[in-house]
Amino acid sequence: MTDEQQEPQVVDAAAVVEADDTGATVVGAIGDETGTAAAGAVVTDYDYAVVVAAFADEDAAQAAYGALQDAESAGSIGVEGVLVVSTDENGKLKVQDMTDHSTKTGLKWGAVGGVVLGIIFPPTILASAVGWGVVGGVLGKIRNVVHKSALSDALAGALGPDESGIVALVKAGDVEAAKAAMPDATKVRTAGVDEATAQKVTEAAKQAS
Repeated sequence: MTDEQQEPQVVDAAAVVEADDTGATVVGAIGDETGTAAAGAVVTDYDYAVVVAAFADEDAAQAAYGALQDAESAGSIGVEGVLVVSTDENGKLKVQDMTDHSTKTGLKWGAVGGVVLGIIFPPTILASAVGWGVVGGVLGKIRNVVHKSALSDALAGALGPDESGIVALVKAGDVEAAKAAMPDATKVRTAGVDEATAQKVTEAAKQAS
């Protein structure tokens, strides 16, 4: 067989394995002498993710809330709960009043978001009650589980002083769609949440509703 007749040989093939900020494992392979790239894959290690998005002002955060509500109602994004929050000059959090939204499962967004907020951020930086009835023992039942997952560490610093934000619990596969629904966000951080923790969040939200 001549050189011209030889089968193309795969060269400089490379495999890449890394974790993205949702906890998903990204696997890819590329390269052969024809320049053809092999397909990659994404393996999601978590069922849900917490998304914390910062905005320049409350109007922008409220607009993002509305966009997420529309997307959830249309079934295009799996959103379990959302809160709109703001921080003062010292970085302390306050929950903004709004009309709550019920998901297709009947859970209130604010109740779920309140549980998420209460287990991510320490009580010392909450300028007001978590809201929606989520207080005390309800949070205590799941706080240790979530802290073990380093969820709060992954999201630390997502909101700075004098900012408004969104705190949401979404299906892990819908993180990018949730980000796309909030184009005015100045910063977005996400962290994976396993199914067991997500269930504890929703159970606590039911008790608090």
